[in-house]
Amino acid sequence: MVNIIRKKLVRGLLAGVVTGILVWLVTQFIFDQFFFRIESQTYDWRLRRVVEPPPNPLEDVIIIDIDERSIQKLGSYFHWPREYWIKLVNYLSEANVTIVGTDVIFDPNPRHPEEDQAFQKAISDAGNVCLAFYFSQADPDRYRSPMVNEPDNLNYQNFMVQIPDELLGKIISQDRFEPNYPGFLNSGLTAGYVNMFSDPDGVLRRIPLLLRFNQHTYAAFSLQIAMKLKQIEKISYDEEDSRLLLQDQVGKLIRIPIDRFGQMLIDYNGPFKSFRYISFYDVLMGFVQTEFFENKTVLVGSSLPAFYDLRTTPLQPAFPGVEVNANIIHQIVNEKFFELLNAWQTFLLIMIFATFVGMVLIFPRPIGSIIITILFVIITLMVGLIILEQFSLWLPIIPLLLSVVVAFAITYVYRYLFEERDKRQIRKIFSHYVSSSVVDELLKNPEEVKLGGEKKFCTVLFSDIVGFTTLAESMEPAKLVHLLNDYLTSMTNVILKHNGMLDKYEGDAIMAVFGAPVEHPESPEQACYAALEMYKQLDILREFWKKTGRPHLQMRIGVNSGDMIVGNMGSETRFDYTVVGDAVNLASRLEGANAIYGTRIIIGEQTFDKVQKKFLTRPLDLLRVKGKKNPVRVYELMAPEIEPPSEEIKQMILEYKRGFKEYLLRNWSEAIQYFEKAYQLNKSDGPTELYLERCREFSVNPPSKDWDGVYVMKSK
Repeated sequence: MVNIIRKKLVRGLLAGVVTGILVWLVTQFIFDQFFFRIESQTYDWRLRRVVEPPPNPLEDVIIIDIDERSIQKLGSYFHWPREYWIKLVNYLSEANVTIVGTDVIFDPNPRHPEEDQAFQKAISDAGNVCLAFYFSQADPDRYRSPMVNEPDNLNYQNFMVQIPDELLGKIISQDRFEPNYPGFLNSGLTAGYVNMFSDPDGVLRRIPLLLRFNQHTYAAFSLQIAMKLKQIEKISYDEEDSRLLLQDQVGKLIRIPIDRFGQMLIDYNGPFKSFRYISFYDVLMGFVQTEFFENKTVLVGSSLPAFYDLRTTPLQPAFPGVEVNANIIHQIVNEKFFELLNAWQTFLLIMIFATFVGMVLIFPRPIGSIIITILFVIITLMVGLIILEQFSLWLPIIPLLLSVVVAFAITYVYRYLFEERDKRQIRKIFSHYVSSSVVDELLKNPEEVKLGGEKKFCTVLFSDIVGFTTLAESMEPAKLVHLLNDYLTSMTNVILKHNGMLDKYEGDAIMAVFGAPVEHPESPEQACYAALEMYKQLDILREFWKKTGRPHLQMRIGVNSGDMIVGNMGSETRFDYTVVGDAVNLASRLEGANAIYGTRIIIGEQTFDKVQKKFLTRPLDLLRVKGKKNPVRVYELMAPEIEPPSEEIKQMILEYKRGFKEYLLRNWSEAIQYFEKAYQLNKSDGPTELYLERCREFSVNPPSKDWDGVYVMKSK
């Protein structure tokens, strides 16, 4: 059994390894975009169930919204005078705002340059304003060629960042710097780009924290604000763990997980307006007290569709870009990050999981494999959800689910081509010889059957019709065949019912084996129950045959247990699954010995040792069969213990056993007395008649002094 389990584990291991390699290649290389889209959808599904919107809007980042109310009150945004912005910046400066981020691109006003200068001065005087710019790709068809330098007079050194060379080669490169006017950017405390790149399916799940332009590195608008809030002085990179490291003045590190392009997963706190929104108009008019803004971070942007800054996020299809930035600032400041597996970790996860699944699915039958596969799918989905919720880890579950399906397919195909082939062979061989329950057991564990042969402890039953040769000569062939078919069908059904294997028919004789092909410790008991029930079925048949004028048949049965060789035997072209050995030969002799004792069922000594507590038996003889030197004790099988005989039969058996004991002690006269009492109780009892005759003969002609009570059978 241990070897069987070991072999299956090795096969499951191989199936899992093949599955893991296939899934890894398909999901990470061959159809990577296709599977990434599906994986991203599962991530969105998990995120929607994990994110719990705050009961009240978050106020550590305040959003001043250029909303519908502001447009209605102040007119078209594109006609707003710079005075509105100057007033807003001054108001927020007086309110002691920590930092103001303007998520708006300011283009110069050529008709009123003095207004631009006044606005720039207000920004410079405030000293806490982060401006926005953006990068774009070159478009030669529209005469937008790549820029080889930053815009003229731009003090980009004020907001570019220094990063290690190993990180510089990973981040995404850009072609053009917009806007081309440096005045506003030069006046601010800092500046960052507001580019946001959606995934291929159009959903914004991550943001590039750094971008490269002309071999210079720039930080995202939200990252610049977060770095100012956390007083970050140095940026480094942990390549082994794929972490962007932000170091503050005292050396404390913020470790941000990023992918191979320098992108960070966005931790959304909830749907639209999870942060506090205040109308631009209300702030401009002074409707909000300055104390409300004290020591807060303020972002200025718009939630209006006309500004083309609405993004599709995992939580909802239209989400303002300014609130995306608020979420990013919040998560960096509070160090709340979602983890990503790198390529090597993903490979290991797929291989380990696929191997485990393969080793599990190799054992159950097809229906069991289907149920386990469904359970694997459900558990994988739930584990992916729990891990995201508890550990903030995006576990790639599509490769894992695909591993389950592929492992199931590989193990199923393997079982069909190899194990199921063996099962089909076993079913073909044994379906006519054993009960359906035995066949099912064989199909569960086909390795238990060694078709080449093995040694097993089994029980063999031989049965024969008394005087069949004479009967065959006196009956018409058609009627004889019909009679024999009825008899064999009924007897075979009894054998199969008790998990016996029909070994062969030899004319009217039946040979059955119990304990093969599936070894069973209760094979002697099963054979004895089968033998007794065969006689009951014969009584039923005789009642039916009597009504139809058919002859009255008698049957004899021999049962013996012991070690024997079980397997396929015969020639290369034709063979039978059968048993051979001394124990088999003895069972055949015991069937014939019934003629000597006038009995119906004789069992051997090893069978008796196994069943004596469950069946009513009596000793018959010490018998030496032809061809054997050592005698064996043989017994008559009479009835199950649960079916006690009449009091008269009980007394007869008791007197018989007393007589048999005196017989072995050579006390012939005492033995005769007991046997005569038994005979008076049942004058048709064959063994009693036989021993009365023997005792009377031995009382006249005693055997030699070395007589050991053994009777020698001179025929088969």
